[in-house]
Amino acid sequence: MNMNIFDYIICPLCGGELHRENKSVLCPKGHNFDISKAGYINLLPPGKEKNARTGDEKTMVKARVDFLAKNHYAKISSAAAEALRDSIGGGFISAADMGCGEGYHTCRIAEELKNCMMLGFDASKYAAECASKLSRAKGLMPREGVGADHDAEASAYFFPANLFRLPVEDHSFDGAVSMFAPIAGEETARILRPGGKLVVVSSGREHLLEMRQLIYEEVHFSDSAVAVPEGFRQTGSGNLKYTFTLDSSEEIRSLFVMTPF
Repeated sequence: MNMNIFDYIICPLCGGELHRENKSVLCPKGHNFDISKAGYINLLPPGKEKNARTGDEKTMVKARVDFLAKNHYAKISSAAAEALRDSIGGGFISAADMGCGEGYHTCRIAEELKNCMMLGFDASKYAAECASKLSRAKGLMPREGVGADHDAEASAYFFPANLFRLPVEDHSFDGAVSMFAPIAGEETARILRPGGKLVVVSSGREHLLEMRQLIYEEVHFSDSAVAVPEGFRQTGSGNLKYTFTLDSSEEIRSLFVMTPF
C-alpha cells in the first residue's frame, strides 16, 4: 500500500522530487511551494498572470458546493467508484481525478473505495480550496495538509494544476476518473501504470431535461457518446438514469448557476 503522496506529485518547474519542510513543500533545486490554510499546494506553473483566472469562476464553484452538498448526485459518484473498483480489482487503489472541481465526487469515491488515495487536479485554485476543506472535514486529509502524517485508510488531496501537463510521476496511478470534464487522453495515459484504467462520466441525452425544457423553447438532443481517447480501448459502459426533486428555491438557483446553460 503506497500512501506517500510524494511518490506521485513532482515539482511543476523542474520535475524534481518533492518533500515537506514545516509548512512548505520543496524540491532539490529549491523551488518552494507554500501549503495553503486549506491544506493544498498550488502546482500551477507560477509567474503567469493568467493562472489567477483559470478554471471555473467562484460563483459557479460555490453554487456546485451548495448544490452537491444535498447529495442529489451521490448516485453518480457511487457508480464511478464501483466502475473503478470493478476494473482495477481489490486492494489499495491510487487514482487521479482529472478535473475534480470542488471535490465532491473525488471525496465520495474515496469514501466508497475505502482503501485508496485519490488526488484531484483542477485549474481553479478556488475549487481546490473548497475541495481541500471538504476533504479535511471528512477526515480524508490531515488538518496539517499535504505531506503531513495520515493514518486513515482512505485519503483525498487536491491541487491546482494544468490537466494537460500534470506535475505527476510517469506511470504512478492505478486508475483515473474524468467526471464531466475535458479528457486529457495523452496525459492520462502517461500517469497510468501499464494496464491502468480510466473511468469517464459524461452527461446523457436527457441530463437535466426538465430544466432545459424550462429554459429553451426547443430542446436539442445531441449524441452523448464520448470518444475513446487515443491509446485507450473501451472495456465497458453503462447508463445511470434517475430523477430527484428540488425542495427549495435555493437548490434551484444553485443548480442554474452551476450549469453552463
